This record gives sequence, C-alpha cells and structure tokens, in this order.
Amino acid sequence: MVIVYGADWCEDTQRSLRHLRRLSIAHRYTNIDEDLAALERAKALTGGRRRTPVIDMDGAVLVEPANDTLTRLLIERGHVTADAAQDRMGAQNVGDRERVIRAAGGLFLLALATAGPRLLRWPLRIFGAVVACSGLTGWCPAYSAAGRSSLGGPGDRPAEASRSQWTMTVSEAR
Repeated sequence: MVIVYGADWCEDTQRSLRHLRRLSIAHRYTNIDEDLAALERAKALTGGRRRTPVIDMDGAVLVEPANDTLTRLLIERGHVTADAAQDRMGAQNVGDRERVIRAAGGLFLLALATAGPRLLRWPLRIFGAVVACSGLTGWCPAYSAAGRSSLGGPGDRPAEASRSQWTMTVSEAR
C-alpha cells in the first residue's frame, strides 16, 4: 500500500497525488495538519523533520520526490509496469494553459470558417475542430508521436529536476 503524508496547501503533495492518480496507483492520503498521529508517523520516517510529502511505499520512504523518482520506485516495487506507466503518463500530453489556448483557438477557427472564403471553409472547420478537441481532451496526436507529456508543465513544478531528492528505507530513517 502507498501512503502519502502531506498537507493540502503543499504544492509537492498535490503534484505527487496528481501523479499517483495519473498512474492509477491505489494510495491513501493523510493530511498531517489534521491528524497528529500521522504527523508523528511522518516525522518518524524523516528523522524528526516535518517535510511534505512523505510517501511510505512498502518499507521505502520518499521525501518530496520528483515524479521520475516516484515512478521509478513504483515500478521497482511492482505497483505498475514500466509500459503501463509510460502509457498512463501519455494519456494527457497537453498542459493546462495550452489546453485553454487550444480550445479557444479551435473555436475561433470554427467561427472564422463560416465567414472565410468558400475554398477554405472545410479545411478551417476540420483544423479548428481538431485543435479544439485536442484542447478539450488534453491529448495531441503529434505530441504523442513525439513522446511529449504534460508532466513537468504548469502546476507540476518544471524546475523540480534540479532539486535534490532522496530515497531512504524505514531502517535508514531511524
């Protein structure tokens, strides 16, 4: 079982929870601001320091893990296969901000098609519909072919790769 000790206000906790949901990993989230026993357990796992999130996974503890680190340990512990993780992460490959821009741009092209030259009406309608659909669904076939994912985009802390992360077992934390 994957247990996440975190706080609702913490960006890293929210990012880790989004990542677990995207990978379809069963987990239990405990808010350490509301549960003092959970706070003590989380502090025990981190050597007495209050950090969020602390993820306890079958005896291994991750503290503020990057998405790649979390995925790697999930694969090592058998919670997901590498192929399944790759497929699930590619399910949405358009970031939130770009989704809004694509949806609005596609609708604009659809409206423009009705007033445009007759020869351009159908191509504009088709292109506008494709762009709007990619914005609404969050999936772009060209991005999928290129292996691009929305992970690391707005809301997922794009600079986190440069932060120091670590993995420790429960025995190392004590």
